[in-house]
Parts: sequence; C-alpha cells; structure tokens
Amino acid sequence: MEIIGNEEVTPVVDYTPDAIDEYLVVVNLPEDWTQVHNYIINENEIDGIPNRKIDTVNEKPFSLRTSIYMMSAAEAEVLKTYPKVESVELNPDKYPQPQSLDTLRFRKNVAFNKPALPAALDTESIAHTNGVRSNWSITFANNQSSEPYKGVGITTNTIHNTDVHYSLSGKNVDAVIIDTGCGMLHPEFKKGDGTYRAKDLILDGPYKIDPDYFTTNNHTYTKIVDGVDLGVGISSTAARAWWTNSSSRSAEFQSLGTVSSISSNYTVAHSHSKTNVADETGSSRRIIHSHGTACCAQVGGNSFGLAFESNVWSIRGTFGGAGGVLSNVTAVDVVTLFHEAKKVSQPGDPDPTICSNSYGSRSETGNSNGVSYSTGYRGNTLSYTGTGSDTSVPSNAGAARNHKQFTRNISGSSSAVAYSGSGVYNTGSSSSNSAAEDAIAAGVIFVSSAGNSNQKLSDSTDADFDNWYSGSSTYICRALGVQQGFSGTHTIGKGTIRVGALDCCVEPADSKQGATAYAIRKVCYSANGPMVDIFAPGEMTMSAGYSTSENYARDDDSNFYDQWFNGTSAACPNAVSLICLYLQTNRKANQADVRTWLFRHGSVDGVMSDPYPGLNDTGYWSQNYSATYDLASEINDSYNTRGNGNLRGAPNRVISNPYAGGAIPKITGVNISGISFKQS
Repeated sequence: MEIIGNEEVTPVVDYTPDAIDEYLVVVNLPEDWTQVHNYIINENEIDGIPNRKIDTVNEKPFSLRTSIYMMSAAEAEVLKTYPKVESVELNPDKYPQPQSLDTLRFRKNVAFNKPALPAALDTESIAHTNGVRSNWSITFANNQSSEPYKGVGITTNTIHNTDVHYSLSGKNVDAVIIDTGCGMLHPEFKKGDGTYRAKDLILDGPYKIDPDYFTTNNHTYTKIVDGVDLGVGISSTAARAWWTNSSSRSAEFQSLGTVSSISSNYTVAHSHSKTNVADETGSSRRIIHSHGTACCAQVGGNSFGLAFESNVWSIRGTFGGAGGVLSNVTAVDVVTLFHEAKKVSQPGDPDPTICSNSYGSRSETGNSNGVSYSTGYRGNTLSYTGTGSDTSVPSNAGAARNHKQFTRNISGSSSAVAYSGSGVYNTGSSSSNSAAEDAIAAGVIFVSSAGNSNQKLSDSTDADFDNWYSGSSTYICRALGVQQGFSGTHTIGKGTIRVGALDCCVEPADSKQGATAYAIRKVCYSANGPMVDIFAPGEMTMSAGYSTSENYARDDDSNFYDQWFNGTSAACPNAVSLICLYLQTNRKANQADVRTWLFRHGSVDGVMSDPYPGLNDTGYWSQNYSATYDLASEINDSYNTRGNGNLRGAPNRVISNPYAGGAIPKITGVNISGISFKQS
C-alpha cells in the first residue's frame, strides 16, 4: 500500500493479458535459479518460458530462489507452467496482500471433544468448557497426530481444553454449501452485531450481485425467519426470477445466461426455517434434516469452522429423505452463474467462490444369500455367491464387496461393528459431472466428499480402473458425477478436489496389523484410491444440530443444539474451511492453484497408517473378522477389520493449517553450514 500525503492509496492492478507489471518468480530449488533466470532474460523457444527477453527489476542476490521481473499477465501464466517454477505472483512489495494479526480464536479455553471409539457417544460428549464445544478438526489441522488425546492406551483423554491461535479467518470468501439447507439462525452464524452470516444463495445471492435492480423495482422487503427480523431482504419471487430470466436483472448481467426453472416452493421457510410455519406460498415447509447446517457450521461456524468470518451461502437441494425441490445440477449451475456475475459486479477482484458438496449418487452390489453375481476384476470375469450378511465377505468378491467394519474393545473383549451399506460404488451422472466441470472452468473452487463406500477410486493407469459389476459398463472403481468434475482421461490431480475421512480413533499399540502404534487412520467407510486428493477429520466430529440430531443444548442459546457429525460429509467441509484461508489472501487462485497449495503447503504426508498397501496383499480388500489380526488388546483400543483401513493407492496426505499462529515452522534436512547465497 502506498502512502500519498496522509492518504493510503491501494495500487490499481491492470489484469488484462498484455499489461506489463512486476512479478516475483519463485523456483522450486536454489539450484534451479540460475537456469530459470537465464532462460527468462534471454530469447528462447522453451515450453513454459516466455519467448522474448524479459527485464529484471530486482535480482535479489540475497535470496536463494526468487527474483523480480517485468512481464505481462499472459507471460506470467506461461511461466507458471514451467516445471522448475513454484509460483509467479505480483510483486508483494508493490501489491501487499492483506494479513490478519496472530491472535487467540476464542480468548478463553474451550472444549475440543473427540470420542474414544468410532461411532461412540461417550459420556464425555456433553461436556464443555466455558460454554463452548468445538471441532477436533481445528486442533488436528494444527497438530496431525494422536495428541493431545492419547493417554494410557489411546484415549483416556477425550476432551482437550485449550484455545487456538489464528492468523486468517476466511474473510471475503464466498463459501457455498449445496446440501439440505441451513438453519441460519443457529448461534454458529450470529455475528457480534446481532446479524447473521449464513444466507441462501438462491434467495439472497442476487442482492449481493445486483442490489440496485431490486431497490429500483421495489423488490425489497423485511426478511423474517421463524419470527426473527433479519432486516432488508429481497422478494423470493424476484430472486428466483433473477436466476431464470435474464430480463429480470440489470442490463450488465443479462448476457450471462440463466439456469433451469426454480420451483416456487423454493422459499425462505423452505431454505432456512426450523418451525413448520406457512410461507408466502401458503404451504408449510421447513428444513427437516440437520446435515446441511452441520456442513455450513464446519466451514464457517463461530465454534466449528476455521473460516469463521467467511460468507456462508447455502443451497437446499433434493436429497433422499431430506426434502428439497432443486436438483443438484441446477444448484451447481447457480454457483457457476454466481461466480460469473461477480466478475461483472466486482471487476478485477471478485470475491473467491468455493463450493462444498457432501453428497453423491451410489448403488450397492448384490449379496443375497446363495445368489451368484458376475464381476470384472483386473481383466477377468469372475463370480461370487452372496452371503446375506454385511459382516461376511463372499469368496472371490474382490472389489465388488467392500465392507465397512471395525472392532472395538469396550470391556476387555472385542465386538465387531459394521456400518450399513456394503459393496457400495459411485453411480454419479454425466450431468452432475459436466456441471462440476463448468464450475471449475468458471473459476469456482470445487470440493466434494469422496464417499462413504470404502471403495477404491482409480485413475486410468490403475489395475482396478476397469473393474465392473453385473455388466461390463457398470464400473465400480471410478470417480463419477459431482466427484469427477472433468472430461477425458481419469488422471490424478484432475477435476473436483475429493476428500476422504479420518477416524476419530487411531491404531492400537499392539500393532497386529503392522501399522505404527497410535498412527492416525482412514475411517473404515471412507473411499480411498489414487483419485482421492486428501484426508480430513470425518468420524465423530462436532458441529451444529438443527431440526434433527439436536443432541446437546447450547449455552449461548438453549433453543439450539450441537451434534456429532460423521462421514466424508464432514471431511469435505473441514477441508473447505482450510482452503478458505488460502483464498482469503490468494483471491485469484483457480482449481489447479488450490490443489497445488493443498499438496505443498496445506497438508502433511506420511502420518496415516496403511496396513496392507500391496495390490495382491491379503487384506487389500475387505476380510472377515479374525481375532488374530483384528482384536485389540487394550480396552478402548479399536481396529479397522483388515481391508477396511487401507489407502489402496490414495496419497498419504492429511490437512494441515499453515496459517495457525504460534506454530513453529517445520524445517527438515537443512545443514546450516551448507546454506549459500545464489550466484549469477
């Protein structure tokens, strides 16, 4: 920021492709600098290097990997693709990025609850400190280990009372959660001034983009949700029309296109209300499932999300058993149009948009007792005979019958527990995939849950990519639908960012399955395989309850509740919450930028267990329970039954918050005597 007289003046950036400006270039390694620098300052025909001779502004001889050059925005984009270049960004001395002060999040100790066992409702679960239960994903992002919950055995400590530092909060990032609707009046979304951060994108988004249209045409009114006056809002009829009819907007937005018809039943009561009151259509509608509220809270809730100052936007879609009148394809199209419209209303610097998707389309392979089923397995046609049991794996089933089973020692003996729905695989539609691909192309950061299938998601080079069930075109080891987000070849690092789930439990001390004692692990039901990008806490995380799962009353308002929240459904918003922090100061980042940052800076590698990683290992696929391998020795220890805890080629990568204040940077492999300044 420049200071002229007593005025602070923010430099104006020209983002047109041919605009010349100062760019700081960072190479991957100190030994790369001389080569890359010489390429840049000379004419060349090298892929990934601008062709013309480029002037150096500041060679920065004291720096190991960086220099500053004069180039165009288009040339900067070319240089980003060169393999030895880590990043190209506008000179931060000229265009400083806003930073937040490192400060305490809660300003008091609060409770970070984590159960002793999977699927367990501990007696400690209702406890809290200073009126707040928080989400163990927050402390995990700061410390990727079994600490601070590990005690005697593993879990004598299931509540960690502490405060956390933060430096970024997701401010001015639009986080859109497509789900079952959001209870916007929940205290998780209430700001200090009494207003609320959670809004509905269908009904409130147009007012952010195009407020003058609604004001000029008298489409504003006082928005009431469950008797609470929320101030000025816009007519639901006018809001729906803004998306579906280009003439129902200001002129500058009329060429952006429209989405499919949005039902007149999509109303304020439908999208936000907890009570079954009549809305403006005269019908009684309300949110009937807490899933969406829990996802919203884990992205941007006051207690449960890292991005607690983000703009939380909800879209209520049609999900089985949870009501809704809007297809997920239309919902994704709305997100894409929202982001495109912001490029018009906020030219040059639109607020980043990230979309969280904790849903998908699934089918289940057959397992009726005595019935024979066909399956394709690594190029061979096989058959298996169903057992009729979720805990008994049919012989010869391979990838077709992945179970979701764990054991737990709760009284000196082990009991086997299975989540419902074994042999699940992804059946996402082409329309969902195409809509996700469109959103990514528009600049939306698109993230999804990997799925609660314990199924492998393979890339096209993987041995299990062409595995099928029943017919040779029903593939069971692929990312499809909203989890895909790309066309063409199934390649690692392409399309939607897919998030797998971590267990609340860790590997036992007895190491019967060969995993390191106390290693964190994949929860037994989480999808896995090469097309999963990252893992985040998913089992028994804490979040907001609303309409259902209203388990534990809040201290700040006893009309509202907290709940345990499970699945890759929880892992996805926990990862989205972290990505919001990156987007706060990297506002122009695209999907590839976010994925690169997530891999290089927003995660740590090698801390998860992977008991049977080999393609031909017994235990690579689901096995029947055997006490020899699956019975934990100590009370409150728990195993995933063999075959249900493997990564199956997924990266051993878990979320890590590099913006957590008070953290000591991790520096490895550095020999101080070996450090030298770069030489031209």
